[in-house]
Amino acid sequence: MAKEERLERKCKICGKTFIPNKYRPNQEVCSSLECQYQRQLENMKGWRKENPNYFKYKEDNEKSWRQTCRERSLQWRQKHKEYLRLYREANRERHREYMREYMRKYRKKKQKEEKSEVSNNEAGAA
Repeated sequence: MAKEERLERKCKICGKTFIPNKYRPNQEVCSSLECQYQRQLENMKGWRKENPNYFKYKEDNEKSWRQTCRERSLQWRQKHKEYLRLYREANRERHREYMREYMRKYRKKKQKEEKSEVSNNEAGAA
């Protein structure tokens, strides 16, 4: 039984030569972690292009879906108060930083809304 010859190929990403895996004879990218990571990113981009609506859930069509999710979250929190307390103690500083940033964005958004209301009122009065 003659051993099949595997020819060296040039990696599409880094340009280095490599010998394809015997189980993946059409391999186009070398086995380095960086090249495999880039290959995966390209594959994901291509998949998302081909399936643009895959991640659009019911919330676009149905407002009650959001309300159902909120209620489910509240119920879970009520049942798991001890878990939440322990988690918050363990991640207190990270949560504080998150809330600070969240409130900064919230206040900026509110200020923009108030400014646009004032300018709309002034334009309507003129």
